[in-house]
Amino acid sequence: MKGYIKLLFVGFLSVSQYCMAQIVDDNNIKLLKEYLTIQQKRIGFNGVVLIAKNDTILFNEAFGKSSYENNTSLTIDSKFKIASITKSFTVMLTALAVKEGKLNFEDSLAMFYPELKDSSWRKITIEQMLSHSSGIPHNEGIADYWSSTSFLPLNNQQALDEIFKMKLMFVPGTDVKYSSPGYFLLASILENTYKKSYTNLLEEKITTPLGMGETGIFNTKAIITNMSYSYHLLGDSLIVAPYRDFSLMKGSGDMYSNAHDLFKWLKSFGGNMWAKEIREQIFTSYTKGLNNNDHGYGYGWFIRPANDHHKLAYYVRGGTFGCSAISAWYPTEEMAIIILSNISTLPVNELWSDLEKIIFNQSFKLPEIKRDLKISFDQLENLKGSYISSNGDAKLLIISENENLYAKLGNNPIFQIYSDSFLGFYGKKVNVKFTFQQNTEGQIIGLVAEGRGQVLIFNKE
Repeated sequence: MKGYIKLLFVGFLSVSQYCMAQIVDDNNIKLLKEYLTIQQKRIGFNGVVLIAKNDTILFNEAFGKSSYENNTSLTIDSKFKIASITKSFTVMLTALAVKEGKLNFEDSLAMFYPELKDSSWRKITIEQMLSHSSGIPHNEGIADYWSSTSFLPLNNQQALDEIFKMKLMFVPGTDVKYSSPGYFLLASILENTYKKSYTNLLEEKITTPLGMGETGIFNTKAIITNMSYSYHLLGDSLIVAPYRDFSLMKGSGDMYSNAHDLFKWLKSFGGNMWAKEIREQIFTSYTKGLNNNDHGYGYGWFIRPANDHHKLAYYVRGGTFGCSAISAWYPTEEMAIIILSNISTLPVNELWSDLEKIIFNQSFKLPEIKRDLKISFDQLENLKGSYISSNGDAKLLIISENENLYAKLGNNPIFQIYSDSFLGFYGKKVNVKFTFQQNTEGQIIGLVAEGRGQVLIFNKE
């Protein structure tokens, strides 16, 4: 009997290892490297990618620079701002407080801030802040946020004052709009409840138990070893990331980490670290349509259901100046995909989608690094001008300067476009394709713009 059990156990291990090998083999690894190298050249991808199953890291590579100024390269141990991935940690701390009997999901702001006068604000619950159904505006709802407030090192009370000045976007619980200030309030409630700082709570309840020694709270004044420098993609030009103080981002976007630590975080959901009750609370879909996303949203995590094209995935994205990131957990496969970059506005959703196709052996075609064609002066003159979308909502300028062609959509930054055919143009760092339309006389009458899964038709004015 013992021999049979031993044989069965060995057989199980062999099957598991075989299945893992089927998911990511040498051909997959080669294709992953080739793909990310192309994207480094094509869209300026700069960062670290980690793919793992169970306790095994299947792929972990760094691409690009930690500092362009000092010409130092990123490593797999480099640290990055993780922006809204922070919210997943605030969710866990809140769920733990509920389990400990210190909080309830139905508790309202009136319990913690009795001085609030507005009855709508007083009724907002912890559950509504977790699920972004509170009506609290996002950061830009704070007065003068981008022009001045986001630069200021506010203390906790000053930050609360700025948040509570805002007018709610809707009656709490009646709609869904993304709100980072709601998570700031959750972090402040946790601090008041435990009489400890958010930093100490994070270390005590999550990062220390999981051995996440490379994870912490970002501070613009602190020297953090292995921290990558921050950059921003403005149109198709790379610049130093604009300054932003993190005092209004407590609990919502002020953490840093590296790929290995985030893998520890993700795989903790596959074991017994957290009670089943807590995992069910977090990964139950409560709302839909958040940020125009058709996936469900639980507490702090998007929930993408399984279908013919995708596997069930829980994921959270992060984006701020100097950060583009996504962290995805596949509970059925017990797999993780982590993408971290020190450049803002990179299309991490596109990268994630492509990486999935490669590791799950789906139909996939490597992106092209296109050869630029020379544009004649007459062609430049014919293409330039003002274009209006067919619904009248958007204005696109095509500009000719120094024998080059540029595009500018509304108030967005200008970026250069390149020709790959007589009427076809594309952006290198901005992932968009333009196909100009002409009449029978050869005059340009409009264009079709394709990018990020959308197709827009523009008519030339």
